[in-house]
Amino acid sequence: MAPTIRLGSIFGIEIGANWSLLFIFALIAWTLATGVLPSDVPHEAASAYWLAGAAGAVVFYGCLLAHELSHALVARRSGVKVAGITLWLFGGVSRLDGEPKSAGAEALIAGVGPLTSFVIAGISLGLASASRAAPLVSDLFGWLAFVNAALGVFNLVPAFPLDGGRLLSSIFWWRQGSRRQGVHSAVRIGRLIAYLMIALGVLQLFTGDVIQGIWVAFIGWFLLSAGSSEEAGSAVKAALKSVPVSAAMTSPVITIPDWITVDQFLESVAPSHHFTTYPVHDPSGKLTGVVRLGDLVKIGGAQRSDHRLSSVARPISEVPATRPDEDLAALIERIGAALENRVLVFDKGGLVGILSPVDIARLLTVRQTLGRS
Repeated sequence: MAPTIRLGSIFGIEIGANWSLLFIFALIAWTLATGVLPSDVPHEAASAYWLAGAAGAVVFYGCLLAHELSHALVARRSGVKVAGITLWLFGGVSRLDGEPKSAGAEALIAGVGPLTSFVIAGISLGLASASRAAPLVSDLFGWLAFVNAALGVFNLVPAFPLDGGRLLSSIFWWRQGSRRQGVHSAVRIGRLIAYLMIALGVLQLFTGDVIQGIWVAFIGWFLLSAGSSEEAGSAVKAALKSVPVSAAMTSPVITIPDWITVDQFLESVAPSHHFTTYPVHDPSGKLTGVVRLGDLVKIGGAQRSDHRLSSVARPISEVPATRPDEDLAALIERIGAALENRVLVFDKGGLVGILSPVDIARLLTVRQTLGRS
């Protein structure tokens, strides 16, 4: 889940939000202000309910952030690179680049999230008791205690991408000796739970509980889809293990002068080659950056003759680099999502290839085809 709004960073971990967060934020505030709080604490001003509802929504997402931050901090302590945290429709997700080194590490990373939610629930319950003199505040803390306890329980459901699915996977990994087999076994159980949720949701639709039925069925579908994605990702990493970068990279690489204009490039260079990414160099031959065809064609026609490639290229310092003999699985774990920006392959100081997600997909297709034949 990619963030669409950057919120900042905590302990060096980037925090972002997806646009869907706004919908759920408004829904939580509305539910508290028009339903929960007026029912529990009547005869207060409407503005007080809405102020408390908005505050409750903010604190709720603070609790979700604490849940995800606990995952990220333990993962980083376990040697797993953390790309960031995104808050979205279903709460939050810690984006980890790489895998835990052991079943125990995966269990610890997964288990700390629900534990954090239960601790927050206990703290909220204590604050609710301590603030009884202010009924609206006390009720809000009581609600936070309930939802955090529910969040902890829900995350223990043994289905991906929930923490319970990862805990179950770590148990199978420990017993079977293989993370891929552990994920496969956990996904089968998670798939059964997802199908049961979809069936329950459909049953609720037919019995008149339409809204609840839609939500339950939708969550079941989401768990089913997420489990399949987790299994596919695990299979890809297993397939790329011990495969060198040289097996997938595109070589040789065409480098072009960075002083020519975008117009000159599109008219004289691009039509002669099938590449979509080009490293660029200065007059001395030193690489200065990388340009992508898709980015260049977006530049307006009137501006193409004014922009030199050096002004629109991604600086070479921001482009990941590797060696031909590096393990592909290790490379993906090392750079994560940065693979989208392409990877330059150097051997003895010279540029010998370039690697893109398409190159890796092509290699996987060939290996899977040969494996079935």
